[in-house]
Amino acid sequence: MTKIEEKKVSEMRKQAVIEIFFETLKNMRKKDPETTIGEVIHEAVKSNAPRFYISYENARRFISLLMRKKRLPIVNSNKVAMYKELYERYKRRIKEACNNYTILDSIIEEPAPSFYIDEGTFRGLVYKSIKERKIELV
Repeated sequence: MTKIEEKKVSEMRKQAVIEIFFETLKNMRKKDPETTIGEVIHEAVKSNAPRFYISYENARRFISLLMRKKRLPIVNSNKVAMYKELYERYKRRIKEACNNYTILDSIIEEPAPSFYIDEGTFRGLVYKSIKERKIELV
């Protein structure tokens, strides 16, 4: 993956995290105006993601490893879970595809069950964005 593609995927994920955060903040504060930012983040990190935040090249490389029953060269449990979910979707759709890896583009664009990041990473993305935009949350 080129640095440009890597940055694009990263920026897309960051934007989606911020959107989910503010949507969750709005919904939770309607019910309880005293809801803390920590509570909002704890709830928002459990949200579905609009897509898988990974490049086609990385998805193809890791799907290939899983197809060959190889061990993934990563230890991050969130990333492992993401690649396994991609692989399961890939296996379900491979029978209908002409070219094995062409279906990956559409699978990556499908809604994902999670952002596949931990609460600390989610919090970091939110706080960095708030700081950059100088948004007041109190």
